[in-house]
Amino acid sequence: MMRIGIPGLVGLALLSGCASGRSQPAPPPASAVSGADFPNWSTRDPEYRFFPGDKLRLDVRTAPELSGDLTIAPDGRVTVPNMGAVMAANLTATQLQASLQQLLATELLDPSLVVTPVEFASQKIFVGGEVREPGIYDLPGEINTLQAILMAGGWTDEGKPSHVLVMRRTPGGQMSSKRVDVRGAIRADQLDAIGPLHRFDVVYVSRKMIADENLFMRQFIRDALPIDFGLYYDISRF
Repeated sequence: MMRIGIPGLVGLALLSGCASGRSQPAPPPASAVSGADFPNWSTRDPEYRFFPGDKLRLDVRTAPELSGDLTIAPDGRVTVPNMGAVMAANLTATQLQASLQQLLATELLDPSLVVTPVEFASQKIFVGGEVREPGIYDLPGEINTLQAILMAGGWTDEGKPSHVLVMRRTPGGQMSSKRVDVRGAIRADQLDAIGPLHRFDVVYVSRKMIADENLFMRQFIRDALPIDFGLYYDISRF
């Protein structure tokens, strides 16, 4: 687990507020849209969905020669030797099992099989917005929102640490979001209240003078998510 002392966090957070010098889009105008478009925040992990680099175990009862460990390729597909490939990225184990059964049914009378995740290469989060080094970061353990921001170099002078958006996929597969007051947590010495983060969480430090959180998410975060995180989130909902 990654541990950083409170004094060190406060010092790093204060030092991190230097301007990055990069141009940023202007904040969206105010509107009457509320946050009701997004589901309630969920602290539970959804059923795991495969991602490129993950490894799985395929067990085919009627054709043991097809059984074995498989790795999901960078394009999101998994290949069964001598049978073909199916898309695996963003599918649960149950969904992938159904796709593989359909593939094997072209050759086997009984395509019954079991898919078991065995190794995960996708323990990552995305930190963006007004941070000095936005990007995808490996999740090093149980860290909170502030620690994720510090991994990305801290917030810039244009950042608003009292208005950090954290997005997470709910167990039902929808997008949920909440606003985190990182600065307030530092001042109140209540960092436990802003974490921990889960895999595939998106941490986005808003700009100052953001009037409409919902519109901001649609217009800015949708375009800021990298392609591989866009694969995991249904960004069409923004």
